[in-house]
Amino acid sequence: MDMQLKELHPIVPIIHVTAIRRELKQTIAIYKCPCYTTTGRGPTYVFEAGLQMESEEQDVRKWILAGCALVLAPE
Repeated sequence: MDMQLKELHPIVPIIHVTAIRRELKQTIAIYKCPCYTTTGRGPTYVFEAGLQMESEEQDVRKWILAGCALVLAPE
């Protein structure tokens, strides 16, 4: 969902993480969100999280162009 106005670092809700087999992996409406340890980004890259969009009609390019990323350590 889109950010609220004047909220620069919103808290991400609890994410349910599961392991699946590669042949069962869904590729439609998945945003590959980069995760960093700090807001400095660059060398603090940790992994890429596959976040499922709310619907299949949503375009993941919106979040790519917005520079959306997860930060593990708030500053």
